[in-house]
Amino acid sequence: MRFIYLLIILSGCTTSDQSGIEIIDSIKLRQLQEDGVQVVDIRTKKEFDNGHIPGVMHIDFMSSDFMNRMNEFSVSEPIIIHCASGGRSKKASDMLQKAGFELIYDYSGGFADWKSKGLKIE
Repeated sequence: MRFIYLLIILSGCTTSDQSGIEIIDSIKLRQLQEDGVQVVDIRTKKEFDNGHIPGVMHIDFMSSDFMNRMNEFSVSEPIIIHCASGGRSKKASDMLQKAGFELIYDYSGGFADWKSKGLKIE
């Protein structure tokens, strides 16, 4: 029982549905971003222009060319997706999984969580 508890603590605040989509928090996002994993903000242009996480790429989930733009990424490379609060990122993660992406990190708290923690924005 202690071993299981230790594993839960060591895993941090991430969960996986065993399908190639892992739900992450802001701490894990920063770690992955520092390791070179691409972060994609899928909010609208207006939302993005009003503030965003430093170093992210913007691809609007609502745009007609969303999947064409996402297909420019390698399906074998991990990718982090986030929106405002998790709804669009969940839908986008499901779409990317169906398109063959092997490892998708979904920052489900989104920009609202990032901003509420007082983390740096551009």
